[in-house]
Amino acid sequence: DDELRRTLQSLACGKKKVLKKIPAGRDVEDDDVFRFNADFDDPHARVHINSIQAKVSPEESQKTNENIEGDRKLFLDAAIVRIMKSKKEMTYEKLKAATIDAVKNHFVPTVDAIKKRIDGLVSQEYLRRSDEDKNLFFYVA
Repeated sequence: DDELRRTLQSLACGKKKVLKKIPAGRDVEDDDVFRFNADFDDPHARVHINSIQAKVSPEESQKTNENIEGDRKLFLDAAIVRIMKSKKEMTYEKLKAATIDAVKNHFVPTVDAIKKRIDGLVSQEYLRRSDEDKNLFFYVA
């Protein structure tokens, strides 16, 4: 129903008025009548009609942001594990730089996010921290 309203609004109230709306106005109501606009003429063979976007509620926006954050956490975890699997051991600074380099085409992670993901992987026993040097990490097979 909402998609139909947006489509009708695009066709009747946009720049190219393909449909006539009775009564005139921007809002589409249930009792509005739409007719083909016989006066419509466009010199181009194809007509591009921009659809009117639905307003996103704050709840939907928050849920989308939470999904993105969850996906980024998994992406960081996978990148860190791949790096450590190939290198076997790395210092925190080198691992941080390699992680940023590995994911830079997808997003720019914060240093805090990388640190949290490394700590999470240590607690999940994918990585192990050196007993002598707390900045040195080992990959756990």
